[in-house]
Amino acid sequence: MSEPPADPAPSGGIPPIEFDEREVVLYPYDAAWPGRYERWRALILEACGEAIVEIHHIGSTSVPGMLAKPVIDIMPGLARFEDGREMVAGMEGLGFEARGEYGIPLRHYFHRPDVHVHAYPVGQSQWWDQLLFRDYLRGHAEAREAYAALKEELRRSFRFDRVAFSDHKSEFVAEVLAKARADRADG
Repeated sequence: MSEPPADPAPSGGIPPIEFDEREVVLYPYDAAWPGRYERWRALILEACGEAIVEIHHIGSTSVPGMLAKPVIDIMPGLARFEDGREMVAGMEGLGFEARGEYGIPLRHYFHRPDVHVHAYPVGQSQWWDQLLFRDYLRGHAEAREAYAALKEELRRSFRFDRVAFSDHKSEFVAEVLAKARADRADG
């Protein structure tokens, strides 16, 4: 498996990493991913800052050591769901396609092949789930290793079926979230 090409410095936009979106492609953790997130974070805040209360790097590229698709997931937090509509023009100006809720209530989803932006109202359940899952994986090597093994197994089974790949992770994600909630309640 080849490494993704280097990401040039942004000049009003960041060119996408080239890969076949139809195929589930997994890479070992890349120390460049946090830098890509930071560059996109700055561009998104510049384009949409008034609508955004806070912003986070989520998904597997936000977890050091995690096997991941080379897609940066970014989660802007909104004061109200309606504030996400204010992001549309700015995100489209950055080369994103606005896809509305895209199957998840109370989410504004913006898509580029190599960057997915999921804007939620701060404090909404999906908001907390994203942060809990990320933080649990960051702090628990055994969960991170199990998730990486599951992803590799699913990639072999569903190499050209991204929906099935994602759907088959849901039981594991639910188990991790239950553990994370229990840890938070105990802490």
